[in-house]
Amino acid sequence: DKQDWRLVLVNKQHRLDGEYDIQLAYPDMTRIKGYKMYLDERILNSVYDLFAAAKAAGHELFFRSGHRTVALQQTYYNNKMKERLGQGYSVEKAAELVEKTLAPPGASEHHTGLALDITTPAWQEAGGHLISSFEDTAAAKWLFENAHLYGFILRYPKDKVDITHYSYEPWHYRYVGVEHATAIYEQGLCLEEYLDQ
Repeated sequence: DKQDWRLVLVNKQHRLDGEYDIQLAYPDMTRIKGYKMYLDERILNSVYDLFAAAKAAGHELFFRSGHRTVALQQTYYNNKMKERLGQGYSVEKAAELVEKTLAPPGASEHHTGLALDITTPAWQEAGGHLISSFEDTAAAKWLFENAHLYGFILRYPKDKVDITHYSYEPWHYRYVGVEHATAIYEQGLCLEEYLDQ
């Protein structure tokens, strides 16, 4: 069903034209470690299950980032653009460089409340940078192999950059529901490819 709320596609080609209308809620921070940030309330139990399963397997996870408004994304975007323009890049080149790692406003999955950036407390203490070497941590490997069992997919895989148009992000997970996540994981697809089937 293409109207399934769990499969909403937000990317550089499919942008939201305003704030996304969802019921947001804060996770119960006694059940997960991390920053207090909103998520779509419909996915909270799946987040708790994912974090609890990771912990049972010996991996402490850290909820680093959740829902972000279009307005906040605009602020981040403007700051990054200002930085690049200050380095002497043309507007086109600056935008190209910024958009390698930052979604333009309206194009971020974080607007949906269905995406979360996940690291570990140890990673945060070591600086917490969102860089691809996070993939080498035991927690990242566990997430990669098990997140689908709780309805989450690694949204921007290494081998799908030409399709997603986003850099590889081993920390960015997106809720799509267990059956969709399992199919995506088992077929080695990204969300764009899955929706095209």
